[in-house]
Amino acid sequence: MRTPCVALALTLLVATVLATEGDTPPPATAPTPANPAKPATPAATAAAEPGQPPEPEPERGGTIRGKNLWETLARGGPLMLPILLCSLVGVAFAIERFVSLRQNAVAPRALAAGVLEAVETGNPEEAVALCKDRPSSLARVLAAGLSLRSAPKEEMTAAIQEAGERELWHLDRFAKPLSIIAGVAPLLGLLGTVWGMIIAFDVVAQKGALGDPKQLANGIATALLTTLAGLSVAIPCYILYHYFRGKSDRMIIEIEETASRVATALQGVPNHANPSPQAGGERGTASDAAD
Repeated sequence: MRTPCVALALTLLVATVLATEGDTPPPATAPTPANPAKPATPAATAAAEPGQPPEPEPERGGTIRGKNLWETLARGGPLMLPILLCSLVGVAFAIERFVSLRQNAVAPRALAAGVLEAVETGNPEEAVALCKDRPSSLARVLAAGLSLRSAPKEEMTAAIQEAGERELWHLDRFAKPLSIIAGVAPLLGLLGTVWGMIIAFDVVAQKGALGDPKQLANGIATALLTTLAGLSVAIPCYILYHYFRGKSDRMIIEIEETASRVATALQGVPNHANPSPQAGGERGTASDAAD
């Protein structure tokens, strides 16, 4: 659990740095002097007279794009915060899965070759020592089979399958949060959109803004921002979840195939998939001696 927490902390730090980049105020510019040659308009002259209030400027349509990330999220409503949290958690677990589901961390091929060679040469103790020296999912499955090397093959195979199921659960446990985020993030976006639409039409009912399409369009665009954010988080998490599931399944199949070859070699049955010349020579010598 330490790896996802570290990845989440790094993700929060990077997001904070990127969000504050837009907070720097623009450089101050000198005010443009008024053109004295330009004649004053009647409206400006009337507004300049004492006791006359200035005419209100016509309202213009707003925009949902803020100056930085935090301002844009604020315009999307309060449900943008849980969507942002889902994105950070998804990035943290994705980093953890990329680190943990490496070939050398789960099923190192050098370990498989070393254990198989040790078993075929009649040194199961050396194979057990190799599994202890290089802990991994493959090592734990092979150790479960080697611990029952004197038992019948059926018991050894059952122990290997049980250990493989446990390792598959361990490989998939940190990929399940990605599946949860892929399902929850669109629902949060839809909830935010419905809430924003309610507020937008409530403004229309109170202020009679139906005749002003700019105000109505601005409210609807702000409401749809949560749907966009939810889908933007859910789609990558959904793809990554199935990618990691496929990768873990492939590695478990490779582990079970290696364990099956080791179990066959422990029972003294020739391993036709990867025969050992030394083991074949020893069996031939034993047959000659029996004759």
